[in-house]
Amino acid sequence: MIPDTKVVKTPKVAVIGCGNIGSRWDETARQDAVLTHAGAWHRLQALTALADMDPERLATAGRFWGVTALYADYRALLAEVRPDIVSIATPTGLRLPLVEAALASGARAILLEKPIALTLDEALAIKAVCGTEVVVAVNYLRRYDPTLQALAAQIHAGRLGTIQHVVGRYGKGIVENGSHWIDLIQWWFGAVQRVRVLRRLPDDRPDHDPTLDAVLEIGGAVPIYLLAVDHRHYSLFEMDIVGTKGRVTLTKRGSRLQHWEAEPDALFPGYRVLQLEGDLHADLGLGLLRAAKDLLAVWRGEQIKPSCTLEDGIAALRTVLALRETAQGEKSELS
Repeated sequence: MIPDTKVVKTPKVAVIGCGNIGSRWDETARQDAVLTHAGAWHRLQALTALADMDPERLATAGRFWGVTALYADYRALLAEVRPDIVSIATPTGLRLPLVEAALASGARAILLEKPIALTLDEALAIKAVCGTEVVVAVNYLRRYDPTLQALAAQIHAGRLGTIQHVVGRYGKGIVENGSHWIDLIQWWFGAVQRVRVLRRLPDDRPDHDPTLDAVLEIGGAVPIYLLAVDHRHYSLFEMDIVGTKGRVTLTKRGSRLQHWEAEPDALFPGYRVLQLEGDLHADLGLGLLRAAKDLLAVWRGEQIKPSCTLEDGIAALRTVLALRETAQGEKSELS
């Protein structure tokens, strides 16, 4: 149940997990960026307590954020602090027991790091324990950017026309990094219905998170080609969307968006060519801050649901696990 905000204006927020995405990146990054859960809630003046199993890491994060409620055991934090909102930034395998403990302590809003679970069964168990009384937002950070939200609205309105194909590039694992790309695809074009794996890239990724070349199908008509790059050379996250009326490209981690529209060719009569209509930028450095604000708006009753819901996180997980299972020669969930 969302609290009566006439009584409670600012929630108590606990961050569980003080590693890179929990706290560390903001301890060393540029000051105008907000790259972590702790940084987002600190900026919103709601950060109340931190938990981490590593005492040195916990102490460093506590000093940096000026937080004195520090716990090596998240269960002690939840029992003593009883936070209103819990940010879970731990390794993926710990998610279900953390969600269960947070709900038992009285928390009714959770910001959950992606991927949301190791298995689909665990993700569905998280959904079951949360029910309809608990709001869960998932940190697929591009979902919260207004520039990319505007692009989603344009795609849904048919501004690009019928989509002819989509090509993307990513690196460092289909589950960890590739799931960001999969989430964008399903946000904009609907659920992936079939997958085909072309190759496993020979990089240093473990078997539970291979980097894969793949073909995805949505509705049996739109081919989507996902191409792997070796992250050991550099990071790459791109997408090229080609429609009958225009084209959109995302580059620079998906932060630069260029939009072309088909217009009559000024040189050759009877032909149409693409002309650049917009060159926009998404600010991924504020992604987690926007995610926290988005969840806070739901907690306060100002918004119906998060911009990236638990169901969205489950959909992304379902597809990336299907890709991994197909690569391993197993029957996938989408078959």
